[in-house]
Amino acid sequence: MSWEPLAAADPVPGGPDVSSRAAVHYEEVATAMGDAYRALGVIEDMDGFTSEAVEALRSKAEDVRGEVNKAQGRYEAVAGALRVYATQHREAQDAALELLGRAREAQDRLDAAEATASNAQSSYDDAVQQTHGSAEGPDPDAWRAKVAADGEVSDARAALNAVVGELPGIVSRWHDDAGAAAETISESVASDDLNDGWWEKWGSAVAGFVSKWAGKIAMWAGIAALVLGWVPILGQFLTVVAFVATVVALVADIALALKGEQPWTNAILGLIGAATFGVGRFAGIASKLAGQRGLAQGASRQLRVNGRLRRLGSPSNRVVAREAWARATAGFRSLPVTWYNPVSWFRAGIRSFSGLSGRAWILNFMGHGEAARGLQALQNVNAVPQFANRATGYVRTLERLNSWSPARFGSFGSVVAPYTADVVGNGNLLYRDSRTW
Repeated sequence: MSWEPLAAADPVPGGPDVSSRAAVHYEEVATAMGDAYRALGVIEDMDGFTSEAVEALRSKAEDVRGEVNKAQGRYEAVAGALRVYATQHREAQDAALELLGRAREAQDRLDAAEATASNAQSSYDDAVQQTHGSAEGPDPDAWRAKVAADGEVSDARAALNAVVGELPGIVSRWHDDAGAAAETISESVASDDLNDGWWEKWGSAVAGFVSKWAGKIAMWAGIAALVLGWVPILGQFLTVVAFVATVVALVADIALALKGEQPWTNAILGLIGAATFGVGRFAGIASKLAGQRGLAQGASRQLRVNGRLRRLGSPSNRVVAREAWARATAGFRSLPVTWYNPVSWFRAGIRSFSGLSGRAWILNFMGHGEAARGLQALQNVNAVPQFANRATGYVRTLERLNSWSPARFGSFGSVVAPYTADVVGNGNLLYRDSRTW
């Protein structure tokens, strides 16, 4: 359909019938929801049933009924807005069609006026040609006819422009009506608490991704920390990575559990892993401090004993002094580590076992090298009778380092217990992660 001379194309396109059919559809949905709301109310009002299953059904029915009521209000509001807009759309199209008819009439009038003006101009030109070279002027009637025809053209063109000028107002009102309908629908949708928030849009997917991959990182880094805990720097680095990943996965699991998207099992297992793995390993710091304190006490006593032995001047005493010093320092060997070269971590870790044996070897393997070297040094010098004679301070530290009783917070108890806790924590992480594979 041509819209000339009013517009180049349909100024109010679209189908009001589509909006009307949509309004009817949404009204039917709202009616069905009203029926569902009343049916759920019957479940809430049931008498004579007192089982736990019935109570659970009533509680769930009450929750669903509230959501159905909100949805019914949304569909009713949308249906009403579409119904009003369909009427306004149809009125705008009717007004545009009526304006098109008037514009065509004005165009016909303009076309006729222009034809008349063209004929009048030709007649006037002929009159001028006939009187060319004579003293008489052209026929006055021809001039008056030409002027009158030109006036008709101007009036017809002004009338057509006036009709076309009414179109922007019709289109503007139509746009305003469409905007008002859209705003009504948006307000209804925004006010009924049924919209998806940030959690539904992207939060759930991010939490699921973090839970899965942070759990895997925590599990494998924790296992690697147990195996490589004796390697300087690397063991501590893996421990920190495992602990941080465990906490991150725990936060994601708690968020998912709170939203009801997964059971609380993963969150509980992650909490156990975080509580045992990180805290247990860091508890071994006490054993390191005990070893360092005992070694300092022993070194101070050794210097005093060596001084007394040298004053006696006996060659055998000087041998004893040299032996005590050599034996004490044998357990405190560890070459510096090249921080930027991971290969040196393993080399330095292997060299750190030099001079260690028994319990000290185990402590070093578990990543507590300072306590291990302190224990080995004290055991070495304690084997020298002249050094151990009448010693008190370092002996008590040595007893603690050799204690099998965690109650005394001895080194072995404070390291083996966290090590066992780490195993339990990683077992929980492994089980937790296997549930997501």
